Amino acid sequence: MARQPGNRSRWAAWMAGVLALAVLCGIVAWQFGWFERPEDPRVIEIGDMMQGMLERERERQGPGNFLTAVERVAGIGAIALKVSTLPENLRPRVMELGFDVMMQHMGDRADLYFALKTAEERQKFLDQELSQMDFMRSAFQASGRPTGERDGRPRGPGGMRGGEPPDNRFLKFVLDRTTPTERARLEEFISMIERRMDATGRSRR
Repeated sequence: MARQPGNRSRWAAWMAGVLALAVLCGIVAWQFGWFERPEDPRVIEIGDMMQGMLERERERQGPGNFLTAVERVAGIGAIALKVSTLPENLRPRVMELGFDVMMQHMGDRADLYFALKTAEERQKFLDQELSQMDFMRSAFQASGRPTGERDGRPRGPGGMRGGEPPDNRFLKFVLDRTTPTERARLEEFISMIERRMDATGRSRR
């Protein structure tokens, strides 16, 4: 039996309504991040290199001498070279991954510092941190690469550009991913490092 015209129109209207609802749900899901674009393989590779460097530093507690600092600088240079070959639209994502690794590293060091019970232990820890920073600065100078702030890390991977200074992007990254308590803890740790730098006559730059 053939469908009546009225039935066909109601069926078409019903299908159109279902389709519109599906499209609306898809838009909402996209806005809330339920669907994500697959990560570019080049970004994954660089992220793995950054995370691998972090894991090696965790195993040996940072560059304990000049040779390990040279190795770390070489690793940073390899990452910077990879980043320099990326198209502009992928570089902000790599910057975000770099910020994440940096935050993990800072969190690791703060955890170790605050786990110490005595003032003597904490001062010894800070002195070790400063010695590692000295090794990194020397390694960067030996490599001919520009040094960054405090620990010799560069301000950002080579070729990284954007509409905002890296410091502003990092600040936004930190604010979005930490609680006020966590930020206060990191600020206290960094403050203690800076005080020890001043006490030992080291430049903050």
